[in-house]
Amino acid sequence: MGDRGGAALDGRLAELIPGTTRTEMQRRVLEHDWGSTALGDEESWSPTLRSAVSTCLNSRFPTLLMWGEQLVMIYNDGYAPMLGARHPDALGSPATTVWADIWVHLQPMVDEVMAGRATYSEDLPLVMTRYGFVEETYFSFSFSPVVEPGGRVAGLLDTVVETTHRVLATRRLTVLQRLGSLTRSVHGSTLDAVTATLEVLAEARTDCPFGLVFLEERPGAVRLVAGHGTGVDRDTASSQFAGAVATAIDTGTEQVVGGLATAVPGLSRGGASPVGEADVDAAVVLPLTLVGAVRPTGAVVLGTSPHLQLDDDYLTFLSLAAGQISAALADAQAVEIERRRAAEQSELDRARAQFLTEVAVTLQRAVLGPTALPEGFAVHYEPATGTLEVGGDWYDVIDLPDGRYGVVVGDVVGTGLSSAAIMGQLRSAGRALLLESRSPAHVLSALDRFAALVPGASVSTVFCAVIDPVTGILRYSSAGHVPGIVVDADGGTRLLEAAGSLPLDVVADLDRPEAEVELTPGSTVLLYTDGLVERRDEAIDEGIARAVAALTAGRELPPKDLAEELRTELLDGAPDDDVAFLIYRCGG
Repeated sequence: MGDRGGAALDGRLAELIPGTTRTEMQRRVLEHDWGSTALGDEESWSPTLRSAVSTCLNSRFPTLLMWGEQLVMIYNDGYAPMLGARHPDALGSPATTVWADIWVHLQPMVDEVMAGRATYSEDLPLVMTRYGFVEETYFSFSFSPVVEPGGRVAGLLDTVVETTHRVLATRRLTVLQRLGSLTRSVHGSTLDAVTATLEVLAEARTDCPFGLVFLEERPGAVRLVAGHGTGVDRDTASSQFAGAVATAIDTGTEQVVGGLATAVPGLSRGGASPVGEADVDAAVVLPLTLVGAVRPTGAVVLGTSPHLQLDDDYLTFLSLAAGQISAALADAQAVEIERRRAAEQSELDRARAQFLTEVAVTLQRAVLGPTALPEGFAVHYEPATGTLEVGGDWYDVIDLPDGRYGVVVGDVVGTGLSSAAIMGQLRSAGRALLLESRSPAHVLSALDRFAALVPGASVSTVFCAVIDPVTGILRYSSAGHVPGIVVDADGGTRLLEAAGSLPLDVVADLDRPEAEVELTPGSTVLLYTDGLVERRDEAIDEGIARAVAALTAGRELPPKDLAEELRTELLDGAPDDDVAFLIYRCGG
């Protein structure tokens, strides 16, 4: 369908598009040779059709109008990118032709609309070929009837938003959270650490069809140590990626390897995508960086879905996954050093600290603590209502070598990937520092210095404590965080506010205070972020008082049941901010 160049921008339809500056689609519609389409010349259009076209073209929200028996397409600037390579030829063409690859899904909805009933679909999966390959996509949209005088449905209006990016981001966030929440106990050796992370990725083959981890035994000598999702032997896989792995290790940069479907047929198929089986054609090779070595210690090869574009978001996800594998390797190294209890301990401490500054900057969105909690603990995390972004709230429980527990609750300013990445770095740093010193004040002082090195980490609030379950002593220090709450078995209450100070990296060389309290048998401790107690048009003290009352009322419940009770009583299912909280019950 060609455009009639040079036509004057006038006529009755043009009068319904205000302003003198036209958008691209407004110009295309006004200049189009409609006489060559089933709609006929614009002069013959009904007032209803002109009005519907005006509504479509004057909206900034992605909108498509399908008109007449052939469902001729007229769309605006917001809708055009969703067509991919089918734009601009789709203008004036029948929708059944333009969207032939997904029409089997759309036809029933169109029939509903033509019968006078609107439809709505949310995150509907659609498999299309708009860019020349079979693509996994998701859309939320509503089909509404457009009625001519007399009640005849003459067309339908489609208001739509592509949600592919959000659906994929949510799916990938779940994978990264699982990687980040692997307990330290699974990292007993390098092989154990790699295997544990690959087991998580093996359950996420929609985005990581296969994974191969190579470690350098000595300069120039690389060995494949573990993998998942491949249909070929190790020698074939090793030889295919040997050059890219060597380059990634030598340069410390990611490498993209294409043409795999032709070079290694059957390398990876099953589980490559919910769309269906297809040979994986591309993979990304990412260096695994550990501090203390002159070069990366190895590389991970992560296959990519043949039904998704390898865009910046995809590469970021794969980089974050590689960062978690690096973190697992670092933890494995730490466990081995602790077991030896020798001179390597000091090197481990430096390596972990440096690792947090060099690798944790790529760590992802939400690392929310261990999946297996010690006895007496319960935790809860809930994102803010109405947002699909991960935030900067976190909790953590760390098993210390002497039988005590380190607990941390913190809050990074802001939301989104950057805040989540900062949160992941602070959480990892706090965990490493607690394993070193087991002094809450020292941990916060060190976090001050660490936060100064991490853009965006300043003014974060953190509550850090060490609990001795044998003596019942809880030592704590707070960096600008809301006070913890203690409710004794008899109903007495205390706020942990004696060791409060400023948020992280507000004042240089701040001397952090530390205090301790004795927890009597049956006492309950609640550590939380401000989202649990802050409400619009209400002083925060009122929210804290409400939390004290709820904790007191439920003090005899088991910790897990108490966490659910607090969620019900204090959040009401609709928090305005991210919420993270941690409960500890002192044993009798």
